[in-house]
Amino acid sequence: MKILIAAALATLLAVGASAAADAPKAPPSPAVRPVKVTAADAAGPAFRSPAAVHETSATDGPTTDVSLLKSRDHRFEAGLYEAGASDVAVESYEEDEFMFFLEGSVTLTSADGTVLEAKAGEGVAIPKGWKGRWTTKGYRKYYVTYSSGKKPK
Repeated sequence: MKILIAAALATLLAVGASAAADAPKAPPSPAVRPVKVTAADAAGPAFRSPAAVHETSATDGPTTDVSLLKSRDHRFEAGLYEAGASDVAVESYEEDEFMFFLEGSVTLTSADGTVLEAKAGEGVAIPKGWKGRWTTKGYRKYYVTYSSGKKPK
């Protein structure tokens, strides 16, 4: 009887091990580590990397977005952005954003008539809800955004 119980246990253990080996494995977690962008990368090569997302929009002109970091809830994001010429009325800025311009410039005309021009080497913070006009001949920038609402993935 003891031999039968031992054989049955051995069989159950072997079947369990085989089933565990056949079970789908969870994908490996993405690496959690800092990301470095050199001045040389930000001057152009980063915008041609596989991570760069290129789009053309009737209102914003051609753009390239290189996301460097996104929070798990997609509310916080940091990256590089390149845009062509545009002149756009902004009804309500969708998120809080800090940007630092690497090339080009942007003119921000607030709804109250206040004009702010930012050029390469300068930073701008725009609060969520800002209303005005965004005018540019084109630029490259670092950006950091935060949205209090859930952002699409």
